[in-house]
Amino acid sequence: MRIFQLLVYKLLARAIDTVNRYFNVRRLHYLREVLDINIGIFVHEINNRSAMMAKRKAIYAFRPFEVCDVDYQSSISANSNWVGSGKRYPKARSGHRIVCNDASLYCYGGFNPNNTGRDGNNDQREELFLFHELWKYDMIRKVWTLLLDVNNDLPVELASNAMLLCGETIMIFGGTGYPFGVTCSNALRVCLPRRKPKDLTEVEVKGDPPPPQYGQAIVVNDNYLYTIGGTNGFDYTLDVHRLHLPSRTWECAYECNQNIREDPSGRYRHELACDDSKIYVFGGGTSDGVFILSNIPMYDIKANKWQYLITKPDTLVSPPGIPAARKCHSCVQIRTDQGVEVVVAGGYDGVHYYNDIWKLNLTTLQWKKMQKSKLPYSLFFHDAAVTSDGCMHVFGGIKFSNNMTVRTNSLYRMWTTIPRLSVIAWEALLHYIPTLPSRTPEELLEAGIPRQFVERVHE
Repeated sequence: MRIFQLLVYKLLARAIDTVNRYFNVRRLHYLREVLDINIGIFVHEINNRSAMMAKRKAIYAFRPFEVCDVDYQSSISANSNWVGSGKRYPKARSGHRIVCNDASLYCYGGFNPNNTGRDGNNDQREELFLFHELWKYDMIRKVWTLLLDVNNDLPVELASNAMLLCGETIMIFGGTGYPFGVTCSNALRVCLPRRKPKDLTEVEVKGDPPPPQYGQAIVVNDNYLYTIGGTNGFDYTLDVHRLHLPSRTWECAYECNQNIREDPSGRYRHELACDDSKIYVFGGGTSDGVFILSNIPMYDIKANKWQYLITKPDTLVSPPGIPAARKCHSCVQIRTDQGVEVVVAGGYDGVHYYNDIWKLNLTTLQWKKMQKSKLPYSLFFHDAAVTSDGCMHVFGGIKFSNNMTVRTNSLYRMWTTIPRLSVIAWEALLHYIPTLPSRTPEELLEAGIPRQFVERVHE
């Protein structure tokens, strides 16, 4: 409004100057002086407001439950050490997987049919649609590093893998090449990014392994790696296989059979949560269907059986108060004072695309729609990971906007809960002192920074 008024005053002043050039009217001279004063006042106010807005942006603000864009490209451009060093960040993709700790995020594989050229070559080979890559994103410095690429011995099954971070070990299981389903995997590969970032090693196993599939989901519980569900492109399962990690021995823990039991139906691109000795299945689907989230299949490890859990709707939103059925969504879990909570974001059902974010408490089975939280656009075939403090990161996927679908390499973060005050103070410190990561561990400790945060800087 102020800018519009300033424009009107300047136009009026110009008109008075034109009249005075020919008629020299004294009253118009007086009016012109008044306009000059008002124009000066408006210019001062607008400049002050711009300065205040800039200052407000420079002030750190903790924004819980808001989905915020992570502008890593500006951070890379501002750091001359990274400019011109080849690939600086991942290209847009879907079907990839990400995991994270409190300092770094890792992205593996992915697919993009528009990735038809590499290094300027107009190569149309189908294997180039897949990304033979393992990336690391430094959350402190906001910089990507390519750990593994096409020059490394990576498998061809690089889409819809299952992936998790167990301690310092990245575990990658299953997946498919392209065309999807032609080649599938049942291999477990591990990487130690801190000690051996250039090695992705296949684990030698024995026993009865699960069939080669993709779109499965995995969790680790009590020295076992559990894999549930998946597809070979034609058949869908929800069988439970587990690998005893110390002995590296596979066994089939439970084979679903809908003909003789009320076992849950087979699916892929579902997500898992794990609490104590129970594994929960969220959504998923087949080529022509999706599964509801009002009724959650739960596998009881100790009892070795499936159960169905009826969830409770959020009564503060419009009915049904439960997230719509979906697949290709993301899912993370956090431990709070109220128990383990699961955060579900995005996904689609084959027709509708979603940008909503929901939270389910595994103790009360109560859904809550996170009203303040929303992805910037409908998103599916993306992935999400969460830090121990509860900061969720969402990367890549297929966004639906303006009736079009396009792959993205955007990175977003959202606080799913209120962390400790020391964590908020640490974020503020990084905001005000961006050069802090360049200090040595000794300097940071001497400055009074707790060791846990120093270790994040110098992981």
